[in-house]
Amino acid sequence: MAAVGHTGPFAEPDRTRFIDVNRTRLRAWCWGDPTAPPVLLLHGAHDHGRMWDDFAPRFAALGFHAVAVDFRGHGDSGRIASGMMWTAATLDVCELARLLADEAGTPGEPIGVIGHSMGGGQALSAAGTAPDRFAWLVNLDGLGPPAEAFPDFEPVEGTTAALDQIAKALGRPVRVWASQDEMATRRGSINIRLPRRFLDHLVEHGSVETEGGFVWKTDPVFNLGVPDGFSIDMILAGYEDVAVPVLALMSSEDDAWTEVSDDEVERRVAALPDARWRSVPNAGHYVHVENPDFVLAEIEAFLRAQQVLS
Repeated sequence: MAAVGHTGPFAEPDRTRFIDVNRTRLRAWCWGDPTAPPVLLLHGAHDHGRMWDDFAPRFAALGFHAVAVDFRGHGDSGRIASGMMWTAATLDVCELARLLADEAGTPGEPIGVIGHSMGGGQALSAAGTAPDRFAWLVNLDGLGPPAEAFPDFEPVEGTTAALDQIAKALGRPVRVWASQDEMATRRGSINIRLPRRFLDHLVEHGSVETEGGFVWKTDPVFNLGVPDGFSIDMILAGYEDVAVPVLALMSSEDDAWTEVSDDEVERRVAALPDARWRSVPNAGHYVHVENPDFVLAEIEAFLRAQQVLS
């Protein structure tokens, strides 16, 4: 049975701040020496930057300034404000890379990025969009859902359906949960392997008290699933533009969002010009939570091979 991080209370981040970028404000959580090489940590959908609390200090100890952000529409960051959440978040990541390089005193230099789930997809999207801003990339179970999960998208019909969703949502109240314990239990029924202490941590920093109970901080617009017109062919075409070295660490156990077969993983990794992947033993979707020792060892070996670490 793999170790699940530390068992005591989570340590607070070394620092926290807000960063204004692309007409929104993003919350950033920071670990390690602020003068060390910066590395962005990108969380998954419906999560937030504090889900790196166990992993980030251990990674920062390798000699990095680890900066985890709350994506727009998540955690303490600004609202999505648009149906084009994916595109806006990709631009956020690109701009964050530039800003962090400037702050580190290395303007124009590329930085590293580690992304989990949606964050892994965002990392690949950003690296394909602005390859000069990224030096290397680690994707944690974030190569996307099975091909059949992508619906056929006809622009006019898809956009009309999305607008109808928004109109209906405007008159629908946000769900209020009776307790944070109920919220953690519900999320645990989705991510069946995520340890209870992480479920409680997710809820503690991902919800806010309101009249009658608690609500998730996640922007309700995100839950609408407003399409950007994605398809697996578009994703694979985008992968061809990712020029940086990529390490993909994939789940080995059944869990929510782990339905991609090894053959499909091989196909997607093959579309990346410089990539390799490993299956993480004894781990479902949250590979860095369920088997952090293996994940950290693989990342360290990858960075040594890239001569990022000596």
